[in-house]
Amino acid sequence: MRKATKKDISRIKDILSKSFAENKSANYVLKNKNKLPDLFDYSISKGFLFGDIWINDDNTACAILIDPKRKKDSLQSIWLDIQLAVGVIGISRIKKVMKKETVTNDTLPKNLDYIHLWFLGVDPSVQGKGIGGKFLTELIEKYSSFKSAMCLETSTLRNLPFYEKNGFEVYSIKNFGFDLYFFKRSFK
Repeated sequence: MRKATKKDISRIKDILSKSFAENKSANYVLKNKNKLPDLFDYSISKGFLFGDIWINDDNTACAILIDPKRKKDSLQSIWLDIQLAVGVIGISRIKKVMKKETVTNDTLPKNLDYIHLWFLGVDPSVQGKGIGGKFLTELIEKYSSFKSAMCLETSTLRNLPFYEKNGFEVYSIKNFGFDLYFFKRSFK
């Protein structure tokens, strides 16, 4: 596993776009499905600004993690949000998406030094071969030395046993026309 660089952006966007093609939560924010790569352009930019982006050695799995302590409004961040709103979400959907973001932010833990596993993707051509589990284990090992927990949310039901098997517990479920499961794994 290594930290991603700008040269990895195309591959990361490809992995995430394929992995999240049918994801209810990701598609909830899009004005149409062909905007999924644009959502990941935004997410990758935010990852470089406020967290870490990792890719495995085979370039088949990647993750975007956000450190809430590093997440601050800046001109660059605001500009990215505007581009997302206009180009990816669509003006008519902003209120709906803002409500989801507010609920999500209110549900994520307060007063806990955690890392937010925002996106984890494995190329569908190699899913089911243990690559995601190995990659997640490496991420957990990396962050457990200096964070108290790792948090994530998923709307993909087949992912629930995967996260539970890797030590995560559901601490909240919110409904947006689909259930969004909030998971936490404590390290200490």
